[in-house]
Amino acid sequence: MSEYRRTSKAKDKSEKARASRLSRRDGLGVHRHRAGSRSYAKVQDVLEANNEDSSFIAVLKKTHQKSDGTYVDERARLIAEKFDECVQERLSEMDNSNGEDLTIANLTLEEKNEIYSKIVGTSKQGRVFGLGSLQRGVVMPLESATGSPLGNAEVGTTHRVEELEAELQKTRDEYEVLKKRIEAVEAFCFNTN
Repeated sequence: MSEYRRTSKAKDKSEKARASRLSRRDGLGVHRHRAGSRSYAKVQDVLEANNEDSSFIAVLKKTHQKSDGTYVDERARLIAEKFDECVQERLSEMDNSNGEDLTIANLTLEEKNEIYSKIVGTSKQGRVFGLGSLQRGVVMPLESATGSPLGNAEVGTTHRVEELEAELQKTRDEYEVLKKRIEAVEAFCFNTN
């Protein structure tokens, strides 16, 4: 076995696999989480045992968010932000006849999970991001079964477009500086003759 690992074929295969693991998934970097060896189902069980919110978004935050509130994964951060926006929209649609401020606590577990599922959608392989082993019992809503407003490709594309726009602006700025330098050199050359 160790002889095989020293062959150029095995080294090439290993290098390709390494590059694949470290690739920029949809322009959002390598997927990371903080769950360690615990399954997402176990994380959800612990949340339930502690009488905490055990919705999909709570599991995502528990497994992708540091104690200081920052996320270890860019896609998880984007999903959490979009989830908060959708929750605010849902709360504004709800009837508030008694005058109390509505919060996320006013939503049921099913409503939170439905919002999460609509945001994330599914991959080509039918997987839902951030659920791991919890996916076995998930039934996706029909409108999000083939993707979502925050689907894999769309999030990556949006992020990549922003990067390219910034790069283009930087190139334009550099071009203007070079153009002025060339004009100054031309003026100097023609004035000295």
